[in-house]
Amino acid sequence: MSNYQIGILEPVPQFSRYLAFSVEPDLDPQGSLAALQKIVDGDKIVVGLGESLVRALDGDIVGLRAFPQQVGAGIEVPSTPAALWCWLRGDDRGVLVHTARQIENAISQAFVLEEVIDGFQYRDSRDLTGYEDG
Repeated sequence: MSNYQIGILEPVPQFSRYLAFSVEPDLDPQGSLAALQKIVDGDKIVVGLGESLVRALDGDIVGLRAFPQQVGAGIEVPSTPAALWCWLRGDDRGVLVHTARQIENAISQAFVLEEVIDGFQYRDSRDLTGYEDG
């Protein structure tokens, strides 16, 4: 067992799909997380746990907190926390769509899909503004 998800350190994939889930109040998410664990490999599927999910599991991770909203002259960066976040990485958009559906179905007992964002590699791993992250 690895101490980290290797996909975090891999090069930017050609395509990606980001899934943000909320956890249903008063439902135990452990069964859904067990189902998710059978799908996630830490490479093509990377998972993040949000503060609300960790609290629902009666857990505590030192330093875990929601990213605060940032506001400055002419710019606003909202805080968009999620209970569970999945980053699907690959080179075929169709496979990513089917994988997203598989994940959504596997965890639907306790989680609600709130947002889907599709991503893609542009030129040499830059975003559309020309910025290269990392």
